[in-house]
Amino acid sequence: MNLTILFLTIYLLFIFFLIVVGYFAQRMRETSYVAEENEGIDLSELVVIIPFRNEEKRIHRLLNSINELHTFPKEFIFVNDHSEDATVALVAGLKPEVPYRIVHLENGEEGKKMAIRKAIQDSSSTAILTIDADIELQPLYFAYLGHLEKVDMYILPAILKAEKPLEYLFEVDLLLVMAVNMGLAGWTRPILASGANLLFSRTAFDKYDRLASHVHMPSGDDIYLLRDFRKGKASVRLMTDSRLAIYTETPKSWQEFIHQRLRWIAKTGDVKDGLSTSLAILQAIFTFVFVGIVTSLLISGDTKSALMVFFVKTGIDVLAFLPFFNRNKRLVSWLFIPFYEILFPIYTVIIAVMMYTFKPTWKGRKLDRNF
Repeated sequence: MNLTILFLTIYLLFIFFLIVVGYFAQRMRETSYVAEENEGIDLSELVVIIPFRNEEKRIHRLLNSINELHTFPKEFIFVNDHSEDATVALVAGLKPEVPYRIVHLENGEEGKKMAIRKAIQDSSSTAILTIDADIELQPLYFAYLGHLEKVDMYILPAILKAEKPLEYLFEVDLLLVMAVNMGLAGWTRPILASGANLLFSRTAFDKYDRLASHVHMPSGDDIYLLRDFRKGKASVRLMTDSRLAIYTETPKSWQEFIHQRLRWIAKTGDVKDGLSTSLAILQAIFTFVFVGIVTSLLISGDTKSALMVFFVKTGIDVLAFLPFFNRNKRLVSWLFIPFYEILFPIYTVIIAVMMYTFKPTWKGRKLDRNF
């Protein structure tokens, strides 16, 4: 019992300082990110880059949301990565008033990283926003974006939207990671970024981009670019305001979910961020000890104490993550945290095994390296 109390006390303190204190520290930081009048990001100098490959079944939401925007950037550049479906024709159906064009990768050019860089080279702007082809923009997105101060990079929120009970578990998984990222940003710096909603200056990109160091990975433009900016001591800010969020679908099955997470782990591990690695190790220790305590109590027949440990730990998580879920208007997903707590140890074991037995793909292309 002493070990149980010690574990729960340490876990409570860790979660409180990382998630709760970090959350409010980051909220205070974000209040200073709004620029003075007429000093924010110039939308007439903002280019939005949208790489796509065979997205005819998922690009409708993006195109519809673009048509409904109240304010436009300088230009949307859609980069076709050798699509073999009707995506190009769908993009060409945007309203006439939408400033856009389609760029095609040539033979020998492929992948999201190449698509982004081709669009950057083929355009002129002071600010660049990358988004994915399967996301949805809010009507006032660019109006709010224009109020941000000019810095080297903004990591903006990318939120999954569940439609079915199973998908809420997938959504919770990402939201918990985002909450940790926010807590870390409040204390020191963010460790994750999403290319589905990433804003950076052209000057900083030209200065810090190191494509040669990660060209072997077909995905991961976001986290590698964050690493390059961090190494160059660029000014990087995390912004969690839901008005600047984009929304996308969750994976539709466990297979798709596991496949996605393996791909994320591959590029995250390849980045070799000491802070991220340390946090992953600490999480593994907490999970191992928690499962060990509960299992030991169940084996000894002390079901009451086992349930007590589970509900206390779950209660800590539910309360600690509430402010973040509320800020992102995902309270329904927040209710699924207890169910996620039950499945997480099993999911962790599956991921650990498949890391060494399965090679994920991205847009029909296998990742080049093993984990």
